[in-house]
Amino acid sequence: MTSAGEVLAELRRRGYRLTPQRALIVEEIFANVERHISLRELHSRINEKLPGVSISTVHQTLKLLEELGFIKLFEIDGRLHVDKPHIHANIVCRDTGEIIDADGEITVLVEKLESRGIRPVNILIEANCSGSRGEPPETGKG
Repeated sequence: MTSAGEVLAELRRRGYRLTPQRALIVEEIFANVERHISLRELHSRINEKLPGVSISTVHQTLKLLEELGFIKLFEIDGRLHVDKPHIHANIVCRDTGEIIDADGEITVLVEKLESRGIRPVNILIEANCSGSRGEPPETGKG
């Protein structure tokens, strides 16, 4: 996993300006990427620490980091969320609002798709998760 410090160093190396706003946005993204933070929640957290940062500034920084391969963005019900850049499935729990990563469980599916010339960008699985322990369900080998 890339850290905020590594991303900021790479941005500096590539000639991007490191304003206090951009530095805070990057720090908040990487502190919350595991939670799949939404654009609006990220904007709110940033404004608590540095009032006056526009949602447009946050969005532009997210898009830049996605273009550079540091994060991936995905949308659920019109809300933009931040994710790790490697291919994996996100299980979207419709009943609890959770978003759970299913990293290793999806490897076989990704390999089958890629063998057909299909390169997955994002895999979202909608589910009802009530009663789960916050973990992806066990998959049977059948």
